[in-house]
Amino acid sequence: MTVPVHIIAGFLGTGKTTAIRAQLEARRDEKLAIIVNDFGEASLDEATLASSGDYQIQNIPGGCVCCTAPEGFVDALAAVLAEGPDRVIIEPTGLARPQDIVDTLRRCPQKDALELAPVMVLVDPARLTATNADEQELIELQAGVADVLIANRTDLCDPETLARFDAWAAALWPEPLAVHKTSFGRIPNALMDWPEGEGARLREAKAGHDHAHAHGDSSEGFDSRSFRWSPDVVFSAERLGRAVLRMQEGLAGAALARFKGIFRTQEGFLLFEVASGTAHQERSAHRRDSRADIIVSGDGDGGFERIGNWIDGAILTSDEIQATTQQIELALPDGRVRIVQRADLITLPGGIDDVGEYFPKRSGAAARLGALWESIALPDTGSAVICAWDGFSSEPVPLAALKHGVLIHSLAGEALPKEKGGPFRLMIPEGVPETPSSCANVKGVVRIVIKDD
Repeated sequence: MTVPVHIIAGFLGTGKTTAIRAQLEARRDEKLAIIVNDFGEASLDEATLASSGDYQIQNIPGGCVCCTAPEGFVDALAAVLAEGPDRVIIEPTGLARPQDIVDTLRRCPQKDALELAPVMVLVDPARLTATNADEQELIELQAGVADVLIANRTDLCDPETLARFDAWAAALWPEPLAVHKTSFGRIPNALMDWPEGEGARLREAKAGHDHAHAHGDSSEGFDSRSFRWSPDVVFSAERLGRAVLRMQEGLAGAALARFKGIFRTQEGFLLFEVASGTAHQERSAHRRDSRADIIVSGDGDGGFERIGNWIDGAILTSDEIQATTQQIELALPDGRVRIVQRADLITLPGGIDDVGEYFPKRSGAAARLGALWESIALPDTGSAVICAWDGFSSEPVPLAALKHGVLIHSLAGEALPKEKGGPFRLMIPEGVPETPSSCANVKGVVRIVIKDD
């Protein structure tokens, strides 16, 4: 029996704590556990929720659960699950990236005991036009991971403000499963669970797009089709890129007019887009599934089948996803791949016999990434994405920061085991400039993708 886990996210001041208090009131017959991430040390949100009644509350103060305090979050999750709750509610700080929390839940030690519920993201419609550029960027990033988008505090909004919210929400792609307007954080219970065919109820696409939900439409000489895959399916970013190139080169009886797809790859969730003959790729906050919307001019029947087969060819097999304990891949900007053996890391100069000296509560022998860079003349500028064996990937890390990091490769003379973060674990010391804090500790590393800036 799995425990539903609800993430209730949103920018500062959107009413997350009020929404959770409303859930506490509406679910008095359930045993709830709440994990609160207060950005400061005062724990004001925890105190506010504690006054609502006798509920189990775990607080993670002083940092963001998706950045500086991810392991504290995993420990808090283990503690609340040990008490046997009916459901868990997580309130991240308003500065959090909810997609990182989703990633952590999907790979944490307790993942098999959890069922990730729809991600709720609260928005104050009045703030959409009142925020500065940085705030607006974060609000849009948070909305990008929303399974359900909640316009809260609508009692304080005039009709023009609500109309602007409606237009903004309608432009999101992929669109949320639901958009709901409310006040005082009241969220209908029905929106807290997955509708049929979504999330935990989306049938796994074990054999490709034939098992995904697809539909088509045709008008004025154009034909369209949509495909979906379970979030458990992991794609090769390189093979997807080649598939997109094949689409652009032409289809028998049809021509590609538009392609837009978000895929879970071994380099993270990526958006691939083709419009007016130009291809574009960027990172995506979407986590619900992998999907593609395709429009062709002409007869699309055969073209869609070929496109679906090309995309299916990019799905990584279980053998490809499995971690190898003896080597790590370095993917270079020019497409070449360098293989570095564990034995090579052991012999690099400046190696660390036990990282516990630098990282408390950690152990194992490690190689310095700066020494690795010098030994094989890797690029000095650009960034890198750190990829794990289970499909998790980091945000881009500047190479200037990455070279201060270490790769833990061995424990007691043997390959680092998975339960200790193996086959390789990347760690960057605290205080290194330009380090995205969520990228400072990546378990299960099998690949480092180096990119030009």
